[in-house]
Amino acid sequence: MNAFQRKLDILQFIPRAPRKVSSRQILDNLQNSGHANIDMRTVQRDLKSLEQIGLFGLEVDKRSKPFGWNINACFKKLNLSLMDGNTALAFNVLEQSSETLPNTTLKELQPYFNKAEQILAHDNDSLLQHWSKSVSNVQVSQPLVPPDIDPVTLERLKNALYYKKQVNADIKRLFKRAKKAVWKHYDKVNPMGLIQQNGRLIFICTFGSLHTRRYSLPINFIRNVEVTKSDCQQSNDYHKSFRAELASTQEKAELKLLINDNSFFLLHGYKLAEDQNICSSTIAGKSLLTATVTDDSKLRAFLRGLGSNIEVLEPLALRRYFTDLSESLYQTYCN
Repeated sequence: MNAFQRKLDILQFIPRAPRKVSSRQILDNLQNSGHANIDMRTVQRDLKSLEQIGLFGLEVDKRSKPFGWNINACFKKLNLSLMDGNTALAFNVLEQSSETLPNTTLKELQPYFNKAEQILAHDNDSLLQHWSKSVSNVQVSQPLVPPDIDPVTLERLKNALYYKKQVNADIKRLFKRAKKAVWKHYDKVNPMGLIQQNGRLIFICTFGSLHTRRYSLPINFIRNVEVTKSDCQQSNDYHKSFRAELASTQEKAELKLLINDNSFFLLHGYKLAEDQNICSSTIAGKSLLTATVTDDSKLRAFLRGLGSNIEVLEPLALRRYFTDLSESLYQTYCN
């Protein structure tokens, strides 16, 4: 996630006075919300920056350690009349990529989006407006419309995650032998985190105090959430442990493939890995590409998208995968 989104999330985690929160608590909440690659220095730098801006009512209590951060009780949110052109451009860029933001956040930000549009449209010759028209972020892959999410469910799950409380909820489960999904009620569910994945929100959780397996559940698979007064029974630093488990189970493979010289991938200078090497091959119009990669679902999906522009030579397991896939597609479309 980008720095602008991170600072918005930081502001959401800071309570109004007289309550306060430490920078360590803010770091924990950010990591539980999908900001995995950040440290305490980053959080402290962001807090200092937000305080110096002076538009968010942010205050710090330095009378005792750890220092406590809060929003001034009399603060009336960002004064729209104080928005300048640079801030307007930032809100305009955020609005263009806001499809993954929760509805509650979008509702809060809508007045700022409207004000930003007014500021940028005021002067047709402004450099900022020229920039907004000249730069865009285009999604190459097929965009998918995410499923509808119950705002009450999402709000309660966020509260449970923030306060580290267990929840009771109905969860839709897909069992192997069942012909269709079924709703089951579960008590003592431990919220571990929220992850944004391909435009949809995923809820990470465990069940009870003894069952340590983590489950990834789409938010639309959860309903009738009740936040209990019971504390979570397991540590919520799942980001670090999950990455460690992932690193220990994913093995690197030496990829070799033939790729057409006129393919989009080659012409635009993309790389599959830092050690990628491209050299000429014995076949006219094709180059030999080698790289150290992880043979996972993301790599296979990307290579499938290259279609007939490539031929996988190694590893043999990956070549067999594409051989079987080609035969299956041939049988499907030739019958």
